[in-house]
Amino acid sequence: MTFPLDLIQAQRDWNRTYAQLERRPAETTRLRVRPRTLSVRLAAHPFWDTTAGRNPSVRIALRQRVRELEAVESGLTDMQQQILKCIRAWVSDQGEAPTLRQIAEDVDLSRAGSVTYQINRLEQLGVLARRDKGRGVAVRW
Repeated sequence: MTFPLDLIQAQRDWNRTYAQLERRPAETTRLRVRPRTLSVRLAAHPFWDTTAGRNPSVRIALRQRVRELEAVESGLTDMQQQILKCIRAWVSDQGEAPTLRQIAEDVDLSRAGSVTYQINRLEQLGVLARRDKGRGVAVRW
């Protein structure tokens, strides 16, 4: 199942906020408000009004998918994290995936071939999915 990026990000933020609360930081009062805000964002997301989103088991699948992606992302190299961050920012700002050359410029790589290698590796790890071999890199996260 493919989830919208903003829904995955909201679930990820929710998980991280609760992890911070478990460690009992000094800013507990501020952090207690955040889960409510994120819960509203999660519950009111338009995805739940779609046919796929109406099944209750999909909410469990979302939480599992986010945990899996967090585990994979914790093992990424610095360059892979930079490329992933670049693609996410580009998609959120431009509404489409960047070209290999644009990624190379953003992360200061001299060759687009180096980006291709890293994207193939991210695809193998399940963090990225290619729609086709052209411009279409879809971020699963």
